[in-house]
This record gives sequence, structure tokens and C-alpha cells, in this order.
Amino acid sequence: MFFACTVLVPKCDLITHQRVPPCRSLCRSSKERYVKECSPSHFKCHSGRCVLSSKRCDGHKDCDDESDEEHCGCRERGLFECPSDKSCIKNSMICDGFPDCSLQEDEENCSVCNDNELECNNHECVHRTLWCDGRKHCTDSSDEWNCVSLSNSVLLVSKTAVEYQVCADEWNLELSSIACKQLGLGVPLSTEAVEDVHIFGRRRWLHVHPDWSLHNNTTLQGLLEKRGHSCHSRKKIALQCTRGECGRRPAARMVKRILGGRTSRPGRWPWQCSLQSEESGHICGCVLIGRRWALTVAHCFEGRESADVWKVVMGINNLDHPSTHTQTRSVKSVKVHSRYNRAVVDYDISIIELDEDVHISSHVRPVCLPEPGHTLTPDTYCYITGWGHMGNRMPFKLQEGVVRVISLSQCQSYFDMKTITSRMLCAGYEAGTIDSCMGDSGGPLVCEDPDGRWTLFGLTSWGSVCFSKVLGPGVYANITHFTEWIRRQIYLHTFHLV
Repeated sequence: MFFACTVLVPKCDLITHQRVPPCRSLCRSSKERYVKECSPSHFKCHSGRCVLSSKRCDGHKDCDDESDEEHCGCRERGLFECPSDKSCIKNSMICDGFPDCSLQEDEENCSVCNDNELECNNHECVHRTLWCDGRKHCTDSSDEWNCVSLSNSVLLVSKTAVEYQVCADEWNLELSSIACKQLGLGVPLSTEAVEDVHIFGRRRWLHVHPDWSLHNNTTLQGLLEKRGHSCHSRKKIALQCTRGECGRRPAARMVKRILGGRTSRPGRWPWQCSLQSEESGHICGCVLIGRRWALTVAHCFEGRESADVWKVVMGINNLDHPSTHTQTRSVKSVKVHSRYNRAVVDYDISIIELDEDVHISSHVRPVCLPEPGHTLTPDTYCYITGWGHMGNRMPFKLQEGVVRVISLSQCQSYFDMKTITSRMLCAGYEAGTIDSCMGDSGGPLVCEDPDGRWTLFGLTSWGSVCFSKVLGPGVYANITHFTEWIRRQIYLHTFHLV
């Protein structure tokens, strides 16, 4: 519709009595009188304005009264609704091998396997006789996941999708080390041959393969075999593992907690490492979690995932002056989480495999990982470290600071244009109350356990400016959410199942 407006006829504003071009008022009143409906390709706002239908429920307010973002359910936004918690996920996330709904409805009914087959995590089908045989058959290696477990310290191993006890007759301590390593639980604390009190029926037993010592880097299930239903001693293996050297700080002095950023003393954070490139030097912080493994955030590797250009430096406090405690390792491989999303900085985590083991010392040792489900409560105080920017400069000496963990809902209130997900952890202070500080990307957020060990709960991802007074908290990758994924990736690479 065309509205003819003339500039030849003067018109006065009824309130200001100023001469105004008549088009503005004439066209507005005409549109309000005559425009009753929008075209099929448009959505009509409550105010009468028409906006493109594609802009309805897109997360951006296009109507002046914001009515285009009202009553937006999953369907209206073109998303899948989880039946259990009514959360919305992208259709591309359905049947992708990663549960996103709280009850995993997005990963149900994704494939139809035969009676003699089992479903892989990526929904392929593999014959049950190949399950947990020490070799990869699912393309995602999920047929070799969770083949070893502990039940009240009793070692259980699966073969052909059936769970067995392990006969103690040929067992030795080296096999205990393999079991603890495969479970991601550190090193053996104790191994016992326990009398089996099973009375009725026949017990399922696995025995150590006669040639087990000839198979290097083989999974425990690959070193065991079925050999009838008997175990001469009638004794099963009971195993306890310990986290070993992780989370200890033998070189740290007792220091009163200081709120805000400050320079750290050498040896206080022996798991802190520096991810460096030959060309640019220090790029990101990282965290040692094992003798051959470190973590950092995924966005540090954007456009440069090749392991050849990277090295990891440990036992260093001053980037300009390496000490006698410094150890350097080349990077053998980099595993960026497959769900890493650059747009929202979600799943911001990656695993670094070093080319050789580090030497455990007072200044170089791994931090502990949290157990799955171990979450931090709001108002917990933890430490962050890194060589993050301080104003307009980057310090050469390692910085440290205490931050307060805050709830995700409170954290979301600071970030209108970003979504805070369960894969994230927030910590910091409100503006003006105290120095809010965070290390450079990939640096650790660690909390002290009651037994004096330190556990890694976050990796610096995005948020507030480092060690300065700013509005809002820092956002960290939530390690508790990723503990199983981290252990699984280490297991698959250690035993060559990738």
C-alpha cells in the first residue's frame, strides 16, 4: 500500500506547536487505521508492526514491544524438546552419541540392532562376541569402554558383554597397575586374593592369559581369557587404587589466603604449565593431570591443531627466566572436544598428550581430577593461576588469586548475549567489591580438599578481564562435567584404541 504524503501542506504538532513534515504523522496514523494483517511471510507484532517470520523466536528482539520473542517453545524455535526437563536442544544433537537431555531421551531409539548385536555409543551395531575383547570394533571404540570396574573393591571384567570375576591364581602386581591405570584411578594401593563365598550355581571366572607379558599396552580385558568355570584357589581379586602423587604441593609454604591477584611463589602450583609455540612463545595456560597428559581450553587451538608447533613448559614461574626445576616436553597429540562450539564457547576443553613422561618433583606434579558428579557449591573459595593480562600488560611472573564460586543462574544475569551452560563454571566478584582476577586461557581453577589435596574444577575460558576490577565473573570449563570424557580419552590413547 502506498501512502501519499505531501510536504506542501504545513502541519503543526499538537503538543509543541512546531511545524513538522506531515509524512511522519500522517503515514503513522494511516498505517494504524488501514494495516490489519501482515503478509504470509511476516509476523505481526502487538504494536501492528510486521517483521519477517524467520525472526520470530530467534533470540533477538525485533518487534518494538518484543512480542516476537513471547511464548517461544522449542517447536517455535525449530528445536527438539526434552520430555523430562523441557529443555531445548538442536536437532543436530539428536542421536549424536552425546546425551543432552537429563534422561538421555535424545539418544534413544537411534538404531535397531539384531538380538546377537549390541549398540555402540554412536549407534552402530557390533556382534556381542566382539564386545570387550581388547580390540576396537565400534568406530568410536565404545565396545571397549567400561570393560573393567570395581564393586566393593572386587575386580570385575567384562567379556562378550558378560561380567566375570578374575581368578587370583596367576595374578600379579603388574596387572593391578594396569587395572588402576585403565580405571583412571592412579596406582595400586593394595591387592588381595579374597575367598569366594558363592555357593549355588557355577561362578564365571576369567584367567590371566599365559602369554600376557608379551602384549605391551594391551587392555586388561585383552590379557584375560575364559577357561571353563573353575578357579583352583576359589579366590577372586580385590583391588584398591590411590590417586598417588596428584594434588600435593611439597614445595608450597603456608600462606594466609589473599583475596585478589598477586605474584605467586615458585613451587606453589606444581601442575601449572605454559602452552607455547616456537614462533610466539607463551600462548595459553595449561594444567598437568598425569605424567604424560595436560589439559587446556579448546579455543587455544583454533586454526592450529597440529601438534608439531606446540610444546609444554612445566615447573616455570617466570616466563623470562626458566629455573633448574623447569621441564619441557613436545606435544605428541591434541584432542579438541568434538562438541566445541566457537560461537558460544561451549565444550571448551582439549587434552594434550606429551611426547614423554615428565619427572615428578616438588615443582612438577599433576593435579587431581574431581569424581563425576562432584560439584562445587556457590560461595566456595578456590584459587586461579596464570600469566593473564594485568591491565595493558602481561606479567612474566605467575599470578594467583582467590575467587568465589557463584551459581549458574547468578552468572547468567551478567551475560545477556551469552548462554551459560552446565559445561561451564562461574567464579569471581561483583564489580567494585574486590579485584576480580583470572588467569590466561586454559589456566586452572583449583580447590583444596579436606585431606590437603588440590582438585581441578575449572579451566579459564572467558569472562572478566584478568586481575582487574571489572563487572562480572570469569567463566571456566566445568571439569566435573568432563571427568569421564578425560579419563576415556586417556584410556583410548594409552591402549591404542583410537
